[in-house]
Amino acid sequence: MDWKLIAGMTGAVILLAINFWWLSVGRKKARHDRDWAPDNAQLARFEMGEDSVTLHNRRDFTWRTTRDYDQNWDDWSFDPKDIKDIWYVVDYFHKIRGMAHTMLGFEFTDNRFLMASFEVRREKGEKFHPWTGLWNEFELILIWATERDLLGVRTNARGNDVYLYPCDVLPEKKTALLQAMMQRTNQLAEVPEFYNTITSTCTTSITQIVNRVTPGRVPFTWRAYLPGYSPWTAWKRGILTKRGSFKETIAAAAISEKAKADGLGEPGTHDFSINVRK
Repeated sequence: MDWKLIAGMTGAVILLAINFWWLSVGRKKARHDRDWAPDNAQLARFEMGEDSVTLHNRRDFTWRTTRDYDQNWDDWSFDPKDIKDIWYVVDYFHKIRGMAHTMLGFEFTDNRFLMASFEVRREKGEKFHPWTGLWNEFELILIWATERDLLGVRTNARGNDVYLYPCDVLPEKKTALLQAMMQRTNQLAEVPEFYNTITSTCTTSITQIVNRVTPGRVPFTWRAYLPGYSPWTAWKRGILTKRGSFKETIAAAAISEKAKADGLGEPGTHDFSINVRK
């Protein structure tokens, strides 16, 4: 066997791969000025005041189906100190159980709710695929919306299996986590970034922020890349509120049937959020 030939061929393949990456990915720049899909059209941004915060471009769509919906974007003000609880959402959208979408929910003392979701920012007619998500094909967006929107589109319009877990978080860490998420939102509004199927997903983005607030809170695990299995790690680490055994905790977090039974509620209300927590 001619090792020099093999080494030369290997070097050529590596060189071609680097060249392909540079031409197809490395020279791409993330942008804000594309023809975005309607549900990705606006970027959230937080305006910080002395006693309150105003969220610009909160999404509150009414989803009958994924193609039939009423659009609504509004401004929403709140006091970060009024945060009461934090919730972790796992949305199973695929028959492969490990494939899931994760989100964070924020509950305030006045029975108001807000949800945040790291997602791909799609252009009109564009569909997400994990493979294309590796090659700087999609920008990263952090959507802030009502729960009747971000949860309702998954439970009622798509018919997904969705779980809403309460989290055990120290009071000062709740406010710090919310503030870190707001700062990340404004960063993305100022400087666009690419989504990446491995390094910059819904779950890895949440984990990075959690660990920034509390270093080492979420250890590195393969479950970050198969987020459908992430509740086990979160339950073992005491991040999720334990409501009995792990199986009982999962059962208590299931909301899809309640969401379908009670509906989305009226726009501008938090009836949906209250009903799925009964």
